[in-house]
Amino acid sequence: MRTRNRAQLLRRALDDVLAQTLPDWRLIVVNDGGARMPVDELVAQRQEAFRGRIDVIHVEGGTGSMEAAANLGAQAATGEFVVVHDDDDTWAADFLERMVQALDADQEAVAAAARTEIVYERLDGDREVELGRTPFVPPGEMVTIYDLLQTNRVVPISLLVRRRVYDEIGWYDPALRAVGDWEFNLRLVRHGRVLFVGETPLAFWHQRPHATGSTSNSVFGESLDHMQFDRMVRDKALQEYIDRNGIGGLLYLSKYIEETARYYSVQQTARRALARMAGKLRLGRRRRRR
Repeated sequence: MRTRNRAQLLRRALDDVLAQTLPDWRLIVVNDGGARMPVDELVAQRQEAFRGRIDVIHVEGGTGSMEAAANLGAQAATGEFVVVHDDDDTWAADFLERMVQALDADQEAVAAAARTEIVYERLDGDREVELGRTPFVPPGEMVTIYDLLQTNRVVPISLLVRRRVYDEIGWYDPALRAVGDWEFNLRLVRHGRVLFVGETPLAFWHQRPHATGSTSNSVFGESLDHMQFDRMVRDKALQEYIDRNGIGGLLYLSKYIEETARYYSVQQTARRALARMAGKLRLGRRRRRR
C-alpha cells in the first residue's frame, strides 16, 4: 500500500484490508516521504485487528516515483501473491478470497484482474462523499495485448499477481513517474495469461476529478506526466522494434493511416455539404409550392 500525506484516505484503506473475508494476508505500507506520525497512529489504533499482519516502511524524502514505492512493497512480500492496494482505493470484502481461488484453479495463469468500478467522490471535511459510479472493464471482459496497446485497462487495485512473476519479468520501472503500471501490464500479458474475474465488481478505483494537492489522483493531477511518459514508453518500444525489423514498414503504415484518415475526412465533409445543399433545395421547392 503506497501512501503519502493522505491520512483520511489511508484510514479507509486500512479498514478495507481488515474487512477481507480471506484472513491469510500481510500488509506492507510504504510511507513514501510523508509524515510518519499520522501513519503510525492509524496503524497503532488497529494493532489488535492487524494481529501482527502489517509492516510499515517509512521512506525519508520519498523514493522519487510511485513505481519505486510499489517495488519496495512488492520486494518485501514473501507470500504467493502480490497486489498493490493504493491508499485511496477499495475492494469488495471477498476480493482476495475470489481472486486467490481463481488463480489456485488455474495454475498456468500469471495473474488475475477483477471487474472494476470507478467511484467518483469528493472529500467533505473528514467524510468521503460519493458522487456516482461507472464501470471500468476491458472490452469483451478479457485482458488482451490488443486492448493494452491502446491504453491501460487494468489498474493496480484490481490486479493480483503471482509473486514469482516479478522475478521473471522484472519490477515496475522506477524511472516512470506515471503509467508505470501500464508498462508493467504490457510485459505481464506478454509473459502469460491474465484471468478476468468477477460477474460483479470486486475492485473500486476511486477518483476525485476536481481535487488538488495530495488528495488528487495522478491521472488528473499529473495529466501532463501521463501524456509524456506514455509517449516515452511507446517511443522506447518503437526503437526496439525498428532495431529488429527496420523502419520501412512503420513508415508505410504511418503514411497510409494519415492519408486514409484524410481521405475519409474529405469524403465526410463533402457528404455533409451535399446533404445541406439537398436540404436547402427541398426547402426552396416547398416554399414555391405554397
